[in-house]
Amino acid sequence: MLDRHLGNFLVASPVLAHIARHNPTRSVINDSFQALARRIPGFPEPCARFPSRAAPRWQRATAFLSALRTIRAHQPEWLADFGGSNSGALLSGLSGAPMRICRKRAPRAWLYNRLADFPPPEAHRIAYYGALAEAAGFEGPWGRPEVVATAEDLHRFEQLRLPDLAQIVCLHVAGGKSYKHWPVERYAALSDWLSDQGLSPALVGAAPDRAAADRMLAHCTRPPLDLVARLELGPLIALFQRCGLFVGNDSGPMHLAAAAGAPIVALFGPTDPRRWGPLSERAVIVRGTEPVPPGEGKKSFADGRRMDSITVEQVRSAVVEQLTLAPGGR
Repeated sequence: MLDRHLGNFLVASPVLAHIARHNPTRSVINDSFQALARRIPGFPEPCARFPSRAAPRWQRATAFLSALRTIRAHQPEWLADFGGSNSGALLSGLSGAPMRICRKRAPRAWLYNRLADFPPPEAHRIAYYGALAEAAGFEGPWGRPEVVATAEDLHRFEQLRLPDLAQIVCLHVAGGKSYKHWPVERYAALSDWLSDQGLSPALVGAAPDRAAADRMLAHCTRPPLDLVARLELGPLIALFQRCGLFVGNDSGPMHLAAAAGAPIVALFGPTDPRRWGPLSERAVIVRGTEPVPPGEGKKSFADGRRMDSITVEQVRSAVVEQLTLAPGGR
């Protein structure tokens, strides 16, 4: 699973775990997801890991050759490319596996000898990964992504001594793609409103989210708890397992919170929630109402909508709905 996107990795994980339950399986993953893979029940044991794209070329080349030797030593009966990367395609082509699977119309499909059916555009992303498994002879259903904090994660999280965890509403105001961001001043208005309701808004995210979080904080009259870049993966999962709610853009952390079992309010605009929505029964989707003008930002499907057409009132209503539905909700 050589995919650098957190959301894709999580969405693919139940398919990979399903395969591993029914067949001896090994995975090749990016090194950045090693810690996450250990917290996904049933995820196939990685036999090789790749460094990040920021690593020196010699290091990446060495990792590639090491992975290739390892794969060939296992003498796999089949290999499926869940990531679609150049490295994954080349590994597949040189693997020696009698059956090599990728999706139809993949850029390097000539390196494979079995092509998985391409799901319709409105299908959820998990259907793409499921099609690869079906091409190898497996059948769904695949289940949903799941992540579980370890005992050590829970211990480290408890050292933070955060009060009244059920009242915490996690806010993730950024994400990898800026065109999917709800305006930070509206997050600030939502945060102030949450505080007025007696709830505890908390900013979450990694170091790259720091700038967006700071812009949001500048608009707050009642600053929320700032946990951006303060929590490693394990304690963050522990927080998502115990918090009252997660509110955020279409992003990897949104999928992580859903996989941890948090109730979700997910904000969607330019991307299609049918394809990229959280795989959770505890999610409410709030979508923009105005179309993305031609040439503005990235428009990934015909019904793409502007993030700034989502109102604070819409998100408040979704929050009230989720907190009312939650066990012991307000």
